[in-house]
Amino acid sequence: MKQPIDFVVPMVFPDDPKWQDDFRLRNSGNATEHVRWRSWGTEELTVRCVMRFMPWVRTIYILLARESQVQPWMKELSNGANEAHGANEPTIRLCFHDKFIPKEYLPCFTSPTIEMFLHRIPGLAEQFVYANDDMFVLSPLEEYDFFKDGKPCQSLREKAYPVRPNVFQRKCMKQQNLVGGKFGYHFTDRWLKNRHCFAPILKSCCEAVWREFGQEISAGISPVWRTEFSYNQYIYVLWQHFTGNFIQETPTQTYAGKKVATADLRATILSANGVVCINDNAIEHDWQIRAKIAREAIMAKLMMIDD
Repeated sequence: MKQPIDFVVPMVFPDDPKWQDDFRLRNSGNATEHVRWRSWGTEELTVRCVMRFMPWVRTIYILLARESQVQPWMKELSNGANEAHGANEPTIRLCFHDKFIPKEYLPCFTSPTIEMFLHRIPGLAEQFVYANDDMFVLSPLEEYDFFKDGKPCQSLREKAYPVRPNVFQRKCMKQQNLVGGKFGYHFTDRWLKNRHCFAPILKSCCEAVWREFGQEISAGISPVWRTEFSYNQYIYVLWQHFTGNFIQETPTQTYAGKKVATADLRATILSANGVVCINDNAIEHDWQIRAKIAREAIMAKLMMIDD
């Protein structure tokens, strides 16, 4: 009998005045235009693509800071109004931060902190796929693309560690040595880089990581900003790697981030299969143009497939 697989994606909608008030409790300034919180208006498409191309998913969990973040399209989907997708489709469940993140870390505005408590989501399946809201599945994928014989399918690439690493790279090396050290490994000039893609994770793996490194994780948690002292979802992937509890394989992926010129973005999305990641970053001054192109291209891809 097949084990259920859930899909988990955090979302934030910075135009929400109540969310902005919460943000100001933690940090001065306006987060609306900041790269970490700005919205491309593609969040609904992330969910609709999963419903269309991964219909075997049991439940799609949308993680939100508070009830004021709920969007009309979420109610439409969760009420079953999207009849065009058919009866065999995932259930939509909204899960607010206070249901799984300890109150001492609320209000919370940073994805690494959210990721550290995924295993506490009420009702979450042992097998789940974690994603960001800039990732879209654009062709059919099956359960075995993510889990085989109960093991997550993942791929870590060994690369030379940069001479002048950035905050993210320092964070990754730190957690790599934390987990690897448990098994007799220590890294200095090489690091295991995870693909920025859908991540299949075992809930029991998250629980094991907390049992082993709960003190270190707690000491690095930041409710607002990403720092080199915090940990992120890759700590679970690393644990699966070092314990040998994984299959060396991942779905087809296209990365459509800053290396893809704005003029080429539409064609890149339309030609993509599997998962496409449209990664936002701080240097993209034309991000609103890219967001419009992305929305239109993903919709066009869905219509082309429908035809």
